[in-house]
Amino acid sequence: MRIETREYAFELPERWKGLVGVKKTKNRMNLLLLCEEDPACSGLLFYLKCVKRPLSKPDEYTELLGFLREESSGERRCLYVVYGREGAVSEENEDLYWRLRDRDWQLFESIRSAEGWRFDRKDRPADGLT
Repeated sequence: MRIETREYAFELPERWKGLVGVKKTKNRMNLLLLCEEDPACSGLLFYLKCVKRPLSKPDEYTELLGFLREESSGERRCLYVVYGREGAVSEENEDLYWRLRDRDWQLFESIRSAEGWRFDRKDRPADGLT
C-alpha cells in the first residue's frame, strides 16, 4: 500500500497490512498497531514528522531520516521518525511491536520524494542542509 503526503511517499510493507494503521495529521504520519483496543495503550509504533526547522533537542526516541527540498521554491523540510515510548503497547502485543520495529528499515528505504520535491537521506545530506 502506497501512502502519500505533499512532500513524500512511502510503501507500507505487504506483511504489515492489517497489523498497522496509518493516520495522517497536519505534519505527522502516525503508524499505529490496529490490534490495540485499550485506550491506555496507544499502540504507537512510530510516526514520521516533517518539520521546517531541525529539532533543537531531539530525544533518544527521535531520529533524523533526511531532508526534503521543494525544487521550485527551495523550501526545506526535515523528516524525522519518532518511535513509541516503552509501554506504548499492551503486553500481549509487545512481541509484535518489536518484530515490526526490527523491520522498520523496509518502510524507511521506500521513502521517495513527491512530485516537485527532492529527498536526501541523512547518510547523503543535501548541500547546505547539514
